[in-house]
Amino acid sequence: MNIILDLNSPVFQKDLFSEEAFSLLNTFKKISKMSWDELYKDNGLKWELIYSKKGKNRENIYSFRINKKFRATALREADYLRILSLHPNHDSTYNNS
Repeated sequence: MNIILDLNSPVFQKDLFSEEAFSLLNTFKKISKMSWDELYKDNGLKWELIYSKKGKNRENIYSFRINKKFRATALREADYLRILSLHPNHDSTYNNS
């Protein structure tokens, strides 16, 4: 089964509508055609667990590469990849705030 994207986070939407939308959409299109196993193994996306963050229900939060400039944070809920935020500064992806 392919991944279902959830892009409804207000923080994420603010960033989406102000920064490099075309590149973001290409990455999301790529992800939406992948299985979870393919996502985890894709070298270009550089999927990483963020040890310093947890979701509201203690879910693991992950980071992945959108393009050379941006990373995103997300969590998995069943078949959904919930996109949480975008980060133009790689280090800000891992901060607790």
